[in-house]
Amino acid sequence: MPSGLNLAMNSYLVSSLNLAPAIYERLLAKIPPAKLDEATAEGRFSPREVIAHLADWEPIFLARLHQTLQKPGSTLEIWDENEMAVAHEYSMTEIPEQFARFREARAATFEFVRGLSTLDWDSSAVHPERGNLTVRDQIGMLLGHDVYHIDQLSEAI
Repeated sequence: MPSGLNLAMNSYLVSSLNLAPAIYERLLAKIPPAKLDEATAEGRFSPREVIAHLADWEPIFLARLHQTLQKPGSTLEIWDENEMAVAHEYSMTEIPEQFARFREARAATFEFVRGLSTLDWDSSAVHPERGNLTVRDQIGMLLGHDVYHIDQLSEAI
């Protein structure tokens, strides 16, 4: 039987997933147009590239969750975010288009996670670099990913 703490934590994690698109949208509205293509630090994405990155990665996170539930114990595929940025020409993308892709993909992730049973949260798969990850771990990582990029966008304001 899941603990009350896990049930409360799961509820917060689910509702937090739904907050990110609005936060990103508010941040983007405050970034001066001249800064949309400037990285805030060496080796980091520009705000334009962040949005393209989010649009590409959200379906990857969701696919990993599906895989974890469908094939517990399986090995998750890893991706190189820098190779993806070059291959998908993040620096040339249109922010509204990419943001719409992200928003739609996040809505799908939210709906999927919202429908998880309490037992689903403990299913796990193996990430080649991070080891065994439960569904709860993966959702926590997704929210950490959001916070990282929210911080990054806030630096551009």
